[in-house]
Amino acid sequence: MRIVHLSDIHLSKSNYDEFQNNYKNALIKDLLEYHSSSTPIDLIVITGDLVDKGGYSLFEIPGFETQNSPYDIFEIVFLDPIIQALKIDKHSVLFIPGNHDIDEKEILLFDESELIKNMNHTNINNYLSENIIFKHSHRIRKFKEFEERYHDGNLSYKYSQNQSTYIFQDKSGIKVGFLLINDSWRCKSIKLAKDYAKHYFGIQQFYDGIEFLDGLTTELNICLLHHSVEDYIEGDAVKGILQRKNIELFLYGHFHNTDTNILYTPHGNCKGFRGRAALFKPEEKESKYHSGYQILDIDLNAFILTQIHYRKYNNSDISKSFNMDIDTAPNNGIDKNNLNNDKGFELQREGRKSKKSELDINQFKS
Repeated sequence: MRIVHLSDIHLSKSNYDEFQNNYKNALIKDLLEYHSSSTPIDLIVITGDLVDKGGYSLFEIPGFETQNSPYDIFEIVFLDPIIQALKIDKHSVLFIPGNHDIDEKEILLFDESELIKNMNHTNINNYLSENIIFKHSHRIRKFKEFEERYHDGNLSYKYSQNQSTYIFQDKSGIKVGFLLINDSWRCKSIKLAKDYAKHYFGIQQFYDGIEFLDGLTTELNICLLHHSVEDYIEGDAVKGILQRKNIELFLYGHFHNTDTNILYTPHGNCKGFRGRAALFKPEEKESKYHSGYQILDIDLNAFILTQIHYRKYNNSDISKSFNMDIDTAPNNGIDKNNLNNDKGFELQREGRKSKKSELDINQFKS
């Protein structure tokens, strides 16, 4: 199984010209190098910040002035060309919101102040349950409506206004579950005086999502987050869930540079990988913040993560191409060492009650 992990694209008017003139073709060319009949790209996952600052600058680009949603623009200029070039199904692309995907024009100062004052560990999930009608999350509504529309007709995708889930099934019948956490519905770019540096998002999203995936008897579960675990007020609880529940891998972004986070569990470990900002500022001079992405190869039969290919965008006048990210992985941009301590995911697999069953699409119906 081959997964492309992109994060923090931040598509905007400021990076659009570079994206259209150089970056887009460079990314497609690079992806095609890793997309073959023997080892195809199965999924592309985007861990938040598809657009920058709510995407309003995209409406200033000639030709897009009459579009209703920045995510429609994102689909047209970013997703569609990749899908067409790779000849993959559009439902092979998964994405979650980041803090820049919120619409700050939908935040009411008084309501936000009340939420900050009243929300706590004991009642956060009550607020979360009310988001089925976007009562407290109007700021994320445009993104979630785009997500629902984009995956309409995808029988393996279960959408909700909070977390969503997806099932990938390979030719041998092995099922991989994806838990798509909405951890940015409480975010904003300007913090109020009583605000916290960290934020609540509602860990009930984990419990509800994992319960659904467990009901489908997935053999491997992957969680998509935008923020690092340390960014949550509920961070310790999230670590506990990642350590004791059936999650083997989590992917995230937000900080625009790579990182690895391994949480040891009673049955092995849960591995987390943070990606570079895929686009954001392609002119960035500091190497660790250069644009880039990663490709993860998982052997589902052996139940191990075999290697990660780290790619970095060279924005020099001469190159304009993706190359090996030797800053992150000195061995030709490939990490295949120390990925599978304790037999990789095998001990995790032994620690759960795994049983084969056919995928029942009726379980995805709302």
